[in-house]
Amino acid sequence: MKYKAIFIDVDGTLLTDELIISSGTKEVLGKLNKQGILISIVTARPPGASLPYYNELGVTENPIICFNGALIMQNNMVLHEEVIGAMEIMQIINEVKNFNINISLYKHHDWYTNQIDYWIKQEVQITHAKVTKIDFDLLISSNFYANKLLLMGQPFEISNVETHLKNIGFDYLNIHKSKPTYLEIMNNSASKSRGIEGIIKVLDITADEIITIGDNFNDIDMFLLARTSIAMGNAPEEVKKYATIVTDNNNSDGIRKALNNLIKK
Repeated sequence: MKYKAIFIDVDGTLLTDELIISSGTKEVLGKLNKQGILISIVTARPPGASLPYYNELGVTENPIICFNGALIMQNNMVLHEEVIGAMEIMQIINEVKNFNINISLYKHHDWYTNQIDYWIKQEVQITHAKVTKIDFDLLISSNFYANKLLLMGQPFEISNVETHLKNIGFDYLNIHKSKPTYLEIMNNSASKSRGIEGIIKVLDITADEIITIGDNFNDIDMFLLARTSIAMGNAPEEVKKYATIVTDNNNSDGIRKALNNLIKK
């Protein structure tokens, strides 16, 4: 099979638990990039927390899919975005106000929260992104919109919030966990697979000619899109069921091992 593009999740996939790209991963992706294979990141992260890895991999000219498909950028230009409007944002905030969680709003390069707590400090350490603390009532005017809302909290709180929001019937929203303590909320038109479809359509690449690599529930839809999908060894067992290949974990060069095996075929 002649592959033309590889789409890679970031946390738990491209990065080790120490939040670095291993030398083996960097080597194999660099080799494939030189062969003309598109290397693209597809992540729940904002652009500012993802683009440094493009610099490290030497693929800065490639498109990047952020916010689980709600924002596609290339050369710092917005190619496509899906949004949640001001009224919908306020409805969500009102519905979750009685839960012990943190709320973040993301729009392009901007990250807003109304409280700096343990969860925000942890996310800053992980992503090195800059956060702005602001009263949401002052921020959210009628023309405001966000690409993503992120709710952070203890696993039982996040599970309760997820159940509550889905029971209300926010059918126009894509609501899912990216890990037990994170609940991601985007426009229902946003997903990793739709972001990938938008890129490969322009490049005249088919789903049979791509590889998707990930480690969590928000990666399942892109696993189902691609003919070849790779789940990391650290992925939950339920997630692994949806991939065509299961490799080693993110701390043991799982990407390098899987891609080297595929290249040999």
